[in-house]
Amino acid sequence: MEGANLAIALVGLIATVASTYFAWVPLRNRGRPGRRRGRDPGPGPAPRPTPAPPQAQTQGPYDVFVSYADAEADAAERLEERLREAGVSVFLVRWVEPGLVPLLETERALVGATLGVLLFGPGTMADSRIREEYAVLLQRAHGGGFRFVPARAGSVELPPFADIRRPVDLREPGTPHYDGEVARLADTVLRLRRRTDA
Repeated sequence: MEGANLAIALVGLIATVASTYFAWVPLRNRGRPGRRRGRDPGPGPAPRPTPAPPQAQTQGPYDVFVSYADAEADAAERLEERLREAGVSVFLVRWVEPGLVPLLETERALVGATLGVLLFGPGTMADSRIREEYAVLLQRAHGGGFRFVPARAGSVELPPFADIRRPVDLREPGTPHYDGEVARLADTVLRLRRRTDA
């Protein structure tokens, strides 16, 4: 009997210690802001700053003005990178530097460029900003000394005044067809630049 009583007393003691510990765990971090329950992994790695694109460091003038809706932003950056490799400077509105006015920088870049590319994807013409840029691109092309090139970034029908121009097809990045289309566009820009400089 004494052994049984001792065993019961030990079990009761262990249960009391365990319940006291588990009741204390949720309270130990109370009053410490920013601490989470459980193991604190410490501060995470500092976020790496996004490197500024090369064209964001310049103020123009630019060879090419690229007009694009937000949905085609990746296609626009991919095109800029390839054209830059060919020695062509490109304006993208998302790279306007802090402190500058995007609308004014867009206007200045568009007026100074010798060629304008509009990336057509699903919903492009539903964007009011793109519709305005489209109108300016057409107006500049009709005024002379400026080339407007429609570019398919998706399987869409081009509006009438874009459809009458020979487009470039940018729907298959990473393929020889895409490479050929970008090379054709770069050659056109460089030829126009030489003509302007002559």
